[in-house]
Amino acid sequence: MPIIAGPEPLTPDATIRPARPGEEDAVLDLLAEAAAWLTGRGIRQWPRRFPRESVNRQIALGEALLITRLDKPIATCVVTEAEPDLWGENTEPAYYLGRLAVAREAAGAGLGVRIIDWAGERAAARGKSFVRVATTRDNPALRALYVRAGFEHVADPPELTWPTSLYQRRTGG
Repeated sequence: MPIIAGPEPLTPDATIRPARPGEEDAVLDLLAEAAAWLTGRGIRQWPRRFPRESVNRQIALGEALLITRLDKPIATCVVTEAEPDLWGENTEPAYYLGRLAVAREAAGAGLGVRIIDWAGERAAARGKSFVRVATTRDNPALRALYVRAGFEHVADPPELTWPTSLYQRRTGG
């Protein structure tokens, strides 16, 4: 079940909503901008551009979200109810937050943390025990941000292709 069915206020000037068919480039452009910014800092966390078909699938499933300000996309993320490739067949109810990217023009104002908190609020309201995230082990700033946001480090699975760190935060749900 998608985390959200329609637009909702996220901050006083930003709205979060499901990405719609035809908005693949908006999602891909935000992700590509974030990937380029990370690469410029020596962090290889994402490909230069994600495959269009992965975004098409996430949009069709209602998992890809866009955050807009004055109808302009300023951030994106994906929320799913399972991530077996990273977390295995975990049976504890959780939301898995991924592909979180904030446009450089909107960065530095806490929008990413607000998105994380919003996902946690929705998870708790739906009886999910956790919000879970994965990041590259090679991004100490992002790892520290997750810890400051109340996440605990769970594992660094050695069998994954990319050096990955898994984090989770209990929701109280």
